Amino acid sequence: MKRTYIMPLLILTSSVMLMSCKRKQEDTDLSGIHTTAQAPKETMAPATSAPVEVTTAAETIKDTQADSPDGAAANVSAKLETYQDSSSGSVSIQYPVVSNLSDSQTQEAVNKLLFDNATAIAGFAAKEGPASIDITCQVVAVDRSRLTAVYKGTMQVQGSAYPTNVFYTNTVDLKQVKSLGFNDYSDAYTMAGYVMSDDVEFYQAAPDLTQALLDHRASMSVEQYTQLFDQADFPLSSGEGASFPESFSYTHEGVLYFSIPVPHALGDYAIVTFNIDGK
Repeated sequence: MKRTYIMPLLILTSSVMLMSCKRKQEDTDLSGIHTTAQAPKETMAPATSAPVEVTTAAETIKDTQADSPDGAAANVSAKLETYQDSSSGSVSIQYPVVSNLSDSQTQEAVNKLLFDNATAIAGFAAKEGPASIDITCQVVAVDRSRLTAVYKGTMQVQGSAYPTNVFYTNTVDLKQVKSLGFNDYSDAYTMAGYVMSDDVEFYQAAPDLTQALLDHRASMSVEQYTQLFDQADFPLSSGEGASFPESFSYTHEGVLYFSIPVPHALGDYAIVTFNIDGK
């Protein structure tokens, strides 16, 4: 049974905006990409339009429900390819390419969405100047209805002291050709309460790191986390001042995984887990 965490009303008497100052003392101004809670407000930009080299990875991820009797769509698979650009820094980003969908137009639209989302980070980095970006992709699951991809890597804007750890995800509804996000799995307020509760669990965090994350959490509030999760995931917001989300989420085997920004000393991001099946 899903647990609901309701914080005392006193906490909710004011709405606290997420800190948005640029973090020059950290390695990059793209804090919105899971560096710290201070997220820059940058203008949305597409991935660089410079000449691109695409290479195909050997790995092909097959439909996790390939035995179902739904014709060609049951054999949907995804292979990993790599977007590379050296015109401004060094950019290497893996992304999935879906094949064997029953409708060719839908497949083309799905692959464009996957590519655009996977490489969007390069457009934001370009706003800060030349950058080195190295991101790998893992397709956590793919079936006839949905594909879930997890992206991890590093990014360093020219002139910064050290690289930033990067984490983002993309879950795509293959039938409706749209990205799914945090509020498709849970709701922002409930999860904000969970993060602030004694029950919170951090994914693969040693005891010392867990304690440091809890200490950092004390500087946050339910309001801040609620706003963070309301703005999580793709699709990206548009218009002037749009920024790359600070939090991303996905589900796998009954567990909701979602990231929160933390200081660079703690890894730039932490992943929280929540059992959505209530087991």
